[in-house]
Order: sequence, then C-alpha cells, then structure tokens
Amino acid sequence: MIRRYFEGLSRFEAAFVVAVACLAVAGIGFAFRPHSDGGDSTAPRPTPTAKKLPVVISSAEPALIDAAWERSEMGLPPPPGSDAPFTERVLDEIREKTLVMAGIRAQIGTRCEGGQVTVKKGEWTLCTATYQGVELVWEVLVEDVTGGGSWTVQLIDYQVFPPDSGVLLAKAVQGRFWAQHHEHAKELRCDRIPPLKRVTLDEDTGYRCQYLAVDGDAPRWVNTKVILDEAGPVFREIE
Repeated sequence: MIRRYFEGLSRFEAAFVVAVACLAVAGIGFAFRPHSDGGDSTAPRPTPTAKKLPVVISSAEPALIDAAWERSEMGLPPPPGSDAPFTERVLDEIREKTLVMAGIRAQIGTRCEGGQVTVKKGEWTLCTATYQGVELVWEVLVEDVTGGGSWTVQLIDYQVFPPDSGVLLAKAVQGRFWAQHHEHAKELRCDRIPPLKRVTLDEDTGYRCQYLAVDGDAPRWVNTKVILDEAGPVFREIE
C-alpha cells in the first residue's frame, strides 16, 4: 500500500513526504505530553543565586545599645540636675550621643576647648568626645541666653551638632542588622568590617550586608549599603 503510494514520485519528492509525516507525528506526541510548569507542578522552587558575603550573622549582639535604651543600660549615671553647671550638662549629652552613634557600650572621655562652653548668644564651642581612642569633635551653639544674675534663673537655648565623622564598629553593624531583619529572614550576612573604623557620617561606607528574604513567592537575597548616621548604623537597600 505504501509502496503503491510512492509510485510515480521522484526520490526527492518521496523523502520530502516522509519528513513531513515524521514532523506531524512528533507534534502530536508533544501535544499529549504533560507540561512541567502547570498549576499541579511539584518541582522545587529555584534556589536564589547571589554573591554571598563572608560573615554569617547568627545571633544578637549583647552589648548593642540605641537611643531607646535607658541610661543605666548604656552604662551612664543619672543625668546632671538642672542646677549642675551648664558645661557639665552639655558634656553629659555629648557622651550619650556618642554612645548612641557607636552603638556599643564603652567609657567616653569628654572635654571642651577653654575648659567650658562659652555662655554667650551666637557663640560656638568645640567639645571633644574620645571613644576607644578616637576623638570626635562636636559643635555647641548657644542660640540665646535669658535671665541670670543673683535673683533670676538663667535660661540657655543651645544645640549640639554632630562631628563630620564617627566610629563604625563591626559589632554594632552586625547587632543592628540582626535586630532589624532576623524575624523575617532565613540567613543574614555582612562584609568583613574592622572592629572599629572612623567613617564619614551619612555617606556610604563601602560595606555591605544582605539577608535572604522568605516572605515572598520565592526566596531572594536583599543587599544593603551600610551607612553611619548620628543614631548609629543604618542599612539602605540596593535597588
């Protein structure tokens, strides 16, 4: 039957017919083959790919502090009373601000140029906080002075401005990153960061941290920049 069908065809024409028939059969087989990407697929979710940073963050940092902590938890004594010398109150504020910025408890030495803050409207005074050997210069501006004398209370309006640079500590970075992300992430990692390094405030330090987010349809690595501001290490997602 097949032989009679090909009678009268050239050898080239017969080969063409056979090829078309084979393609048709293959197409039918594909149509009846089950698809692997349907709703009933049991294939595992793809493993997220990313360059993993070298340091695994697996626990909280017990020495970590932030602005919400009590002074006693920061290792600070009770604040000076309202009758304490003005310079003493300013230096106490600078000690607390320096601790919050660093994020790890430590003893801090403080001093002001000339030995005290100049109490005069519009005057600036430089006061230095020393954290683990690193000197950070804060600026104090007296904006207004009212009252004074033997019969009245002197009121001093002032502001304390942060230094241009601060101290970035590996423990603070790792502890803050754990505190912010461990509840919704499967894995946390950071660059190798020196134990302590002076960095410019509010600028990218060049260090990175990342976490494996598992709250979506599939796990994904989220990479962040490490930045130091007046309140300590902060993390900004890299788009």
